Amino acid sequence: MKEFDKKIVILGGGPAGIGAAWRLNELGYKKWELYEKTNFLGGLSTSFKDGKGFTWDIGGHIYFSKFDYFNEVYDRLIGKDSCKKERNQFIFIDGKYLPYPFQNNIRYLNQEKIFECVQGLIQAEKKSGIKPKNFYEFNLAAMGFGIAKHFMNPYNDKVWSWPAKEMSYSWIGNRVSVVNLEKVLENIILQKDDEKWGPNYYFKYPKNGSGSFWRKFENFLPSEKLNFCNEFKKVDVKNKKVYFNDGKSINYDFLISTLPLNFFVSKSNNDRSVKNAAKKLKSNSGYVIGVGIKGNLPKELKNKVALYFPEKKYLFHRMAIQNYFSEKLVPKGTFGLAFEISHSKNRKITQEEAIKNVFDFISDRKFIKNKNQFVDLFTISKNHFYPIPTLDRDKNLSNIQIELENSCIYSIGRFGAWRYESGNMDHSFMQGVEAVDSIYKNKK
Repeated sequence: MKEFDKKIVILGGGPAGIGAAWRLNELGYKKWELYEKTNFLGGLSTSFKDGKGFTWDIGGHIYFSKFDYFNEVYDRLIGKDSCKKERNQFIFIDGKYLPYPFQNNIRYLNQEKIFECVQGLIQAEKKSGIKPKNFYEFNLAAMGFGIAKHFMNPYNDKVWSWPAKEMSYSWIGNRVSVVNLEKVLENIILQKDDEKWGPNYYFKYPKNGSGSFWRKFENFLPSEKLNFCNEFKKVDVKNKKVYFNDGKSINYDFLISTLPLNFFVSKSNNDRSVKNAAKKLKSNSGYVIGVGIKGNLPKELKNKVALYFPEKKYLFHRMAIQNYFSEKLVPKGTFGLAFEISHSKNRKITQEEAIKNVFDFISDRKFIKNKNQFVDLFTISKNHFYPIPTLDRDKNLSNIQIELENSCIYSIGRFGAWRYESGNMDHSFMQGVEAVDSIYKNKK
């Protein structure tokens, strides 16, 4: 067998790019390079420690994986700098804390809403067998009109900031708890909580922030292969050449791109059909707003990892309690609250509006009783927050990916593959590993 001697270039230093680099280095292969526009590794999984001593993630990141390969790498690199937690999540509705998932714990609602939810489930069971056409119809068919009305529709309207009727439901898998009418009634009548749902109820978290794990790779990967502060400009797919904003260019035999797929294709000389398909890929944008507060964590927030907000008056859809993840994320004698807000052309929200809404909530709940308690404000805005699983997404992805792979390009990662359902950190890392195995070992 002829020795493999091809130049592999990786674009992007997030989990997917890191996975590819790690695998190449593990195999002892030398002919590769990684290019990243910032001066650090981590991408959307980065953590930021600000001048006030608070550490903030870009959204809530937890570590749980079915991939033994990923778990072994995590344990090796992070070592004792990790903690194990329970995913104690709650829905904040009607001023109450309802255990997650909503559909299994509707006993906390008022009687009128409980009746609507149960009535909706009964009617949904009678209509079972009718295949939904979109995510909106799926919510009605699977959950009934009551649960759809009070949680599924309003919450997802905020998360995706995209019409549910224009979304597929193929991405759901085990991300949404299946409703069991008998179990729902049992929980209501016997006043039982059903909260330990999901394969990732127990999770790991790096004590110094989610991004601290990805920064570890900077010490394990060969520094001469990592090219920081190199922003991608365009790619010539015919002549296999990448150009950067500083005028630098590099040839490749295989290209592993973790850049947003629509952006990457727009900067390529691919055929018009590929570019048109890429233009149809949709995403939302988002803000993360972190608030640092002096004092003890309020009793109502203790032993809670995050809250979900379906009610329209709150612009944010999730709030994470930093102290629960790790006490090292906040200075002593303080607590931190991190809010996530999605927005798009369908749901226009300015950062100023989002910040005001956050502080209105904090004041209403009396988390800040006087202005001296407010000690930190962190904000970050991301153009690419969630890749939207639109009805035509899979068709467009297939057209794009086939053409790219025919040109020796692997587009992977949360936005490189554009699949929310396989866009977690471990998924992205493993896509990098598998892309290398496909190139180097000819594995599927």
